[in-house]
Amino acid sequence: MIFLSATCQALLAFVLAVACASKTRGRASFAGFTDAVVALGRVPRPWAIWAAAGIVALEGVTVPALLVPGWGSAGLSVAAVLLTGFTYVVARAVRDGSAVACRCFGGSGDHAPGRAQLVRNAVLLVAVVVAAPGVPGAGSLSWQGWFAAWLIGAVCAVVVVTGDEVAALLRPSRRAPAPASAAAPTARPHEAI
Repeated sequence: MIFLSATCQALLAFVLAVACASKTRGRASFAGFTDAVVALGRVPRPWAIWAAAGIVALEGVTVPALLVPGWGSAGLSVAAVLLTGFTYVVARAVRDGSAVACRCFGGSGDHAPGRAQLVRNAVLLVAVVVAAPGVPGAGSLSWQGWFAAWLIGAVCAVVVVTGDEVAALLRPSRRAPAPASAAAPTARPHEAI
């Protein structure tokens, strides 16, 4: 159970670290996230910068809390609150048919909220639940066990963070069918030979 808990904590720490870093890597990334807070979070513009900064700060504080022995329970609690809030906002946006990008991962999160984000958040919430029972006795893994748990967590985090792009690649393209006259060129009489 401790190995599974450590793997889930690693997954959460890496995902939240990427989310925090991508939103703060430049003014444009943070401004895009602030705009998403206004549109999706329905936060008034004067309060949006504070709400966005608070979300980024909570993401940033959660990462070391998940890493430091003895603080895992606090980190998981904050992660659960953040992910529940994100899931609510995305579900409401999907219900309303909003086309505003969520900017979950800064500038790279340019997809409108959809099922992929709901699935991602559900997976991360399951990781919080699965990690919780193993947190109190987190000292009984060998260094090899910790390394393996964090390596698996990092690989899973890459899949979660790039999930929007993978989902976009797997969606069937919606191209209009070619007109019948353009589909098969007709042979001219002198080219028939």
